[in-house]
Amino acid sequence: MHRDTYLRMTLDQLLAACTQKGFQGSGPGGQHRNKTNTGVLLNLREYNLEIKSCEARSAKENRTHALHRMQMAIALNVRETPPAVEIPFPGSNGHIQPSNALFPLFIAHVFDIMAQKNGDTKEAAAAFKLTPSALVKILRQDKACAEKLQNQRVAGGKSRLKL
Repeated sequence: MHRDTYLRMTLDQLLAACTQKGFQGSGPGGQHRNKTNTGVLLNLREYNLEIKSCEARSAKENRTHALHRMQMAIALNVRETPPAVEIPFPGSNGHIQPSNALFPLFIAHVFDIMAQKNGDTKEAAAAFKLTPSALVKILRQDKACAEKLQNQRVAGGKSRLKL
């Protein structure tokens, strides 16, 4: 299945595409956390991605956290050729929140373009009609995105940005 298909899925559809296991969480939280399988381990075999979540006392909450992390892991780790057509910016006025359902898809497209341009943010920003500084501001909202940006720039022979 195409990466973008996974990123457009609802959380329930993504859960159906993953294998799920429960495990006992550790750490603070008392008897409920230590004696029940509230931790969630999701595995997406197609991309060899494995995500764990056990910070909440509820398996349902942990499943939701793990699914959001799985979407971001797909967006950050699976590269594809950027589409030739213009991609509409899913946010408004140069802003998009990580809680937006289209945020992982947007991040995936940004890093696809940057991978082809050796970590250059100008081309990726231009593809979405953003300024490079607006794009960097968006990427800074998520720690994993900011880290991936820095690593991609260094790999492309560019200097690290001051975030």
